[in-house]
Amino acid sequence: MSEEQPMKKQKLDEATNGFNAATDVDNAEDLKQNTVPILPRDCQALLLDIEGCTTAISFVHDGLFPFARNNVAKYLDEVNEDDLKSISQSLDDDIANLNEDHPSRKEVAEFKEQDFKKKIVAYVHALMNHDVKATGLKGLQGKIWKAGYASGELKGHIYDDFKPMLDWMKNHDVSVNIYSSGSIGAQKLLFGHSTAGDLCSYFNSHFDTTSGGKKEAQSYKNIAEALNLEPKDICFVSDAEAELVAAREAGIGFPVMSVRPGNKPLTDVGKEFPIVYSLLQICGSGN
Repeated sequence: MSEEQPMKKQKLDEATNGFNAATDVDNAEDLKQNTVPILPRDCQALLLDIEGCTTAISFVHDGLFPFARNNVAKYLDEVNEDDLKSISQSLDDDIANLNEDHPSRKEVAEFKEQDFKKKIVAYVHALMNHDVKATGLKGLQGKIWKAGYASGELKGHIYDDFKPMLDWMKNHDVSVNIYSSGSIGAQKLLFGHSTAGDLCSYFNSHFDTTSGGKKEAQSYKNIAEALNLEPKDICFVSDAEAELVAAREAGIGFPVMSVRPGNKPLTDVGKEFPIVYSLLQICGSGN
């Protein structure tokens, strides 16, 4: 027996299969050094961005936006005359709010078509050609997406690790919340018609820019108050450096950088934060 013990000790000393390939096999020391929060050990609630975190950025830019552009006319065929007038007026307002030399405004300056449908299609294309974020346009896009989800033509993309992470959080009584620049309605459509089915029951709360801009520290304080938590008890995961900086300024205890294929390359600012390549990395301990 005494001969076997030194052999066992030697294997432990030479081991490299601990956390982050460290030599502490039982991970005790490694966990002290690890900057990625382990839930629910380290905090009480999880706050998630969508694009570049739960969902590929390409889904929004290469899926949702082209779908809205290509299905405007089809959607308008089902709209009554009064709603057409209302949509047209909201797009007029969007254009009027742009600077006089804005390229979208120039594109529609000579447009004389009186047909509401043709006018709306032209205005939508002009605004989307230059990535304008405007109230009327966003409202119409949301309605087109809603119709697409309802028909089954659209399915909300989620990463493969997202559903297992949600199951883990549910089993460990961790509150999962969403904060996105997209409207709460759009969030619920995406997750309610996701490639993994309806996931809405997993979420405690949804937040959008009605809680404040995502690059503003006060927004995260507002969300913490709404969740009845101290900011230090929240883990916020995002792919956007400016959002994580604002969250840190607000006192969010665990701002975490999400690195996914297609996300923007990190600068030195982004590298200041703990980095995860999968949301499963924050599922660590039930204790």
